[in-house]
Amino acid sequence: MDLKILPQPDDVTCGPTSLHAVYSYLGYNIPLKKLISEIEFLEEGGTLGVFLGIDALKRGFKATIYSYNLKIFDPTWSKLKMPELREKLVALHKAKHAPKLKKAIDAYIRFIDLGGTVATADLRASMFESYFKRGIPVLCGLSATYLYRSPREYTNEKDQSVFDDIHGEPMGHFVVLYGLDEKKQFMVADPDCTNPMANGPYYKVDKFRLIHSILLGVMTYDGNILVVEKK
Repeated sequence: MDLKILPQPDDVTCGPTSLHAVYSYLGYNIPLKKLISEIEFLEEGGTLGVFLGIDALKRGFKATIYSYNLKIFDPTWSKLKMPELREKLVALHKAKHAPKLKKAIDAYIRFIDLGGTVATADLRASMFESYFKRGIPVLCGLSATYLYRSPREYTNEKDQSVFDDIHGEPMGHFVVLYGLDEKKQFMVADPDCTNPMANGPYYKVDKFRLIHSILLGVMTYDGNILVVEKK
């Protein structure tokens, strides 16, 4: 896939920048600055994969999210159709009190209302291959701390990320996957051009390291996969 990604403007816009790359690949052109201004963000900074999915649905795309966040999705819900899943999420929203969790649950309800699909599947390379064979890139929310093997981080008073293995916390991130090579390494387009994986935004990473990074993303609400397609 001839997928191009721009550098993210700051530390909290990796999600919109990754979505912008997917939109551009699908032939939908919108300035990155405008897209960032129209996407929902959390009060503490950053966004959620479901917010990106909501944006895609509002622009007329088909959107599917695979989430591995057990704080939101109970494993026994895996066979539910969207109306039944929505009922569960409404009940969950009433039962929970943590602000960030309630905001995420509410976003999934809106995502379903707009026609989005929440899917479940065991996370393995073959799942991605089915999309790559159809020429569809996949946007992932994952743990940057695990992917980069970097120290944990915290945000200082200037909204800058500071590496600190003692005082820091695990950090989430968004990237776009656009293929697997003959060695089953994922081909990654990373909006963070200062990443330690390569001299630029494009690199390859071992499939198990990538998959583990996605699963560990649940620590920061980033353990998800967003597939955006033309209807």
